Amino acid sequence: MIEKVAGCGIDIEERNRFRRKLSSPEGISAFAEMVYTREEIDSYRDSETDLKFPLGFSCKEAFFKAFGVSWMNSNISWKDLELLFMDENNIYNYRIRLSGYAKELYKKMKCRRMDSQIEFTDEFVVFQVVLVS
Repeated sequence: MIEKVAGCGIDIEERNRFRRKLSSPEGISAFAEMVYTREEIDSYRDSETDLKFPLGFSCKEAFFKAFGVSWMNSNISWKDLELLFMDENNIYNYRIRLSGYAKELYKKMKCRRMDSQIEFTDEFVVFQVVLVS
């Protein structure tokens, strides 16, 4: 069977932007409640908070791009895309969970799998996803 790329998205985020949000008096709470699921918030606060929150956000943005939509012009909710870390000591051990309209769109595009990659420095995080049909 021939595979083809159904969509590709990449996003880069500045870690300092999230460090500022996390250190503000209200913390990341209002922003986090809008963008992340409770499971994401709980797992991101375990360790490396200033790395996990921007990676989670970058993951969501990369998926919007791979789907060819934005959060403003689609029925995808921020919370329909989750980046969940499986081992707090290994940032590369993660899984992606799609729900709601993101899951519907993934099926509608006849995707069979997704390949993803994360990279980071002290300044930036990068998330890339390729949807394969």
